[in-house]
Amino acid sequence: SPLSSAEIDFIEQLGQQAESAGLTRITGRIWGLLVVSGEALAPAEIATLLQVSRASISVGLKTLESLELLHIRTRPGDRQSYFEMREHPYTAMMQLQGRRAAANLALVRGALGKITKPAARRGLQDLESFYAIMLEGHDGMMARLEERSP
Repeated sequence: SPLSSAEIDFIEQLGQQAESAGLTRITGRIWGLLVVSGEALAPAEIATLLQVSRASISVGLKTLESLELLHIRTRPGDRQSYFEMREHPYTAMMQLQGRRAAANLALVRGALGKITKPAARRGLQDLESFYAIMLEGHDGMMARLEERSP
C-alpha cells in the first residue's frame, strides 16, 4: 500500500538520524520503511518504495542484518528473500551491542596486562572504566527491554 506523508517523513527522519550515527542514510530509510510497513518486503519492493537503486538496498539490508534487526523469510515457489523486522529487534540489537562492548572491554584489559607506560595505562584505565560502566548500564536496559517483551 502507498505510504502516507507521515510515514514518508518518519522514514526520511530515521534516515537522517542513522546517518548522524555513522550508518548510511539509505540504511536508516530501509529500517524506517520496515518499521512502518508491518510486512515482509522484497528488495525490489523496497527499492521502488524508497526510489533508490537495488544495489543501495542490498548494502543497507546487509547492514541491518549485521545489527540483528531483520528476519528473512522466503515464500514457497519464490526464489526471492523477503525482509521484515525480527521479533523483539531491539533486544537483539542490545545483545549485540553488549557483546561488542564486552569484547572491547576484554581487549582493553588485555592491553592493560601488557602495556607499562604510565600515560598509556591512564588512557587504557579510562577506557576500561567507560566500557565497564557501559556494560552495567547495558544490563539494566536489557532487563527493561525483556520486561516489555511478551
